[in-house]
Amino acid sequence: MIETAAAVCEQAVLAALRNVSDPELDESLVELGFLDSVHIDAGCVDVVLRLPTFWCAPNFAYLMAHDAREQTLQVPGVDQVRVVLKDHMYSDEISTGVSANQSFDEVFPGQADGEDLGQLRALFHGKAFGMRQEQLARFLLESGLTASEVVGLLVEDVLDTTDLSGLRLHVDGHTRLLRGGAPLARMYLERRRRLLRDESNSAFIVDRSGQPIEANQLAEYLDRGRRERISMTFNAVMCKGLLETRYELSKEDAE
Repeated sequence: MIETAAAVCEQAVLAALRNVSDPELDESLVELGFLDSVHIDAGCVDVVLRLPTFWCAPNFAYLMAHDAREQTLQVPGVDQVRVVLKDHMYSDEISTGVSANQSFDEVFPGQADGEDLGQLRALFHGKAFGMRQEQLARFLLESGLTASEVVGLLVEDVLDTTDLSGLRLHVDGHTRLLRGGAPLARMYLERRRRLLRDESNSAFIVDRSGQPIEANQLAEYLDRGRRERISMTFNAVMCKGLLETRYELSKEDAE
């Protein structure tokens, strides 16, 4: 899959691309199978992407291609990145525009209404925040915390989210260790910072505008989040299936 030169570490390129997500699904494009290949020639890297259908929305495709370029440029030794989107109705436009560091508005004049996809990206950041938060909050409840304890948590009450011990929380004056919760907490905190940019001593579980949630409203709030999560999960499964069919991949190849 990858041809290498000594100047750039191929594993570093792959690690960088794992940080690029499908904006609608909040899953890594590598895990989804959207990364077709990478070619490294000294400091120049070609990233080839493939999508489940010929008609995938150009704004979604542009966001992934743009982010793939930006992440790859962060890898030590990389001087130039060319992103190629194959088998898409706007392959040439997106490949050329992203590789030249053009904005979406420059590639598709008028289609972003001057916002250059900022509002669309913010919308998907909110959905990703909601999905990861719903997963974490349900885990906390299933681990024995009450609704009042969950909404009463502050950001500073999260003591450890590493896999060395698990998720350690400060709950009502006591330290609680919850095995299996660290990855959920890390994903949620990353998406919270991206959406709210709030590192202060504020409520840990908040809505998308940063407002705290009342204990008696938590169940209804999580039910709304669950419906959205199910929709995103279904779409991810469908996209993987379409990709496997389109390129005649085995499940191992697509992962």
